[in-house]
Amino acid sequence: MPVTINAVYTSPNDTNTFVIPTEAATAATEDSTQADQTNHVKAVREAVAKLQDQVNKYLTERMEVEKNDAAKALEDNYGEEVVDEE
Repeated sequence: MPVTINAVYTSPNDTNTFVIPTEAATAATEDSTQADQTNHVKAVREAVAKLQDQVNKYLTERMEVEKNDAAKALEDNYGEEVVDEE
């Protein structure tokens, strides 16, 4: 039975779901051989690594956008007094 690895990133302004299907062999059963089980675990590990790469790429992109937004806000307000509305 193939396994799907999921991760959900949630922030106050955004939610993103990451899904990685595996090429995993059937899950371990009493009839599974050691090789079947090893292949299954290997496929799941590879899928988790792919998922981690996707999440890291997404978060890096978000950090760049936020950094650029902050720099633009500073540039737009240069020379003006900014008052917090708290």
